[in-house]
Amino acid sequence: MPSSCTDERPTVLPTLSAREIALGCPVGAVPLLLARAARVDPDPVRALRDAVRPALLRPPCVVAFSGGRDSALLLAVAADLAAREGLPAPIAVTFRYPGDPAADETAWQEKVLAHLGSRIEWIRRDITGELDVLGPLTTPVLREHGAPVYPAAVGNTVLLARYARGGSLVTGNGGDEVLGGHRAAVLRAVVRRRGRGLTGADWRLAATCAAPAPVRRHRARRVLGDAPWLRPPLRRALGVDGAARPLRFDRSVWSALAPRAVLVGRRTRAAVAGQYDCALVEPLGAADFVASYAAFGGPWGGLTRAEGTRLLAGELLPPEVVSRRDKAYFNASRFGAVSRAFAREWDGGGVDQDLVDPVALRAAWLSEVPPASTALLLQQAWLASAEER
Repeated sequence: MPSSCTDERPTVLPTLSAREIALGCPVGAVPLLLARAARVDPDPVRALRDAVRPALLRPPCVVAFSGGRDSALLLAVAADLAAREGLPAPIAVTFRYPGDPAADETAWQEKVLAHLGSRIEWIRRDITGELDVLGPLTTPVLREHGAPVYPAAVGNTVLLARYARGGSLVTGNGGDEVLGGHRAAVLRAVVRRRGRGLTGADWRLAATCAAPAPVRRHRARRVLGDAPWLRPPLRRALGVDGAARPLRFDRSVWSALAPRAVLVGRRTRAAVAGQYDCALVEPLGAADFVASYAAFGGPWGGLTRAEGTRLLAGELLPPEVVSRRDKAYFNASRFGAVSRAFAREWDGGGVDQDLVDPVALRAAWLSEVPPASTALLLQQAWLASAEER
């Protein structure tokens, strides 16, 4: 790891099981203590600002700004809060991916920054091979830990933390889970719009949201794909965690914090950022904000993804940014030239062949769009080969 004032403190990262490495993420849930007697802020807008403020109080406050809804929301809130309270303005840091149209959000980024005005410093950096899951930013972490890390694309946090050295790093992690994917909100929206422009896809989504867990697990497996590199017994575990969200809106919001993947991901990012004396701040996954958002929606009221973003952003973002549905994808930069070179020369060793099929796994790594869930297996195989050299 590059030198910093905290480099001599070892990075303590969570350990993954062989099954989790094969599946591509931590599985299961952690117990949640929902302090119902504690005071919950009834205003999620205020609660979100309270979650952002600590980052501004420890400058430089770097906001990881991709141009997506969550990063745009947090940048807008941080900028407005800093201006109102006389705090140093946040710094937007954007990674761009030349030649990768799936990751191109330039138009959205410029639209947001034009709306927010010139008071924000905006750092843009073109990414070539730095963020490969076997790249120069990630492999030192792998060597130190001696095992795959989740998230596998931890090099992204390393690079962001360098810009936030001695200060705070704000990310939008948790936004998809806390603000979206709530079955009650989808059903409520469909009922409100009956007979007014609903598509077949809308009805199918509503039917899935209302279906029992086995049906939702089956659909989740179809969305995730066949994962032919997994042995059949393990393949049946796909989609189990994602289909476990409660129907009630408030419980569904709280459940966003329950997956072990959320806990492990946050601990990994915080530990890596800490190597740069950098405090990780993830407001959309902060417990006080989650409690406020859950209480605001109530058991059956609920908010769709767009409604929730609109509530939290107010007039701080352009309407088209709030209502957008598309997302950027970054697989090409995570499985870059280094990963593909390793995959081509790989001898099939280093992975648990009781859990995965090496032939199918290599084919997945060398496919046009390698599945993100194979990244941990790639790191596991690389570490094994590195030990042999």
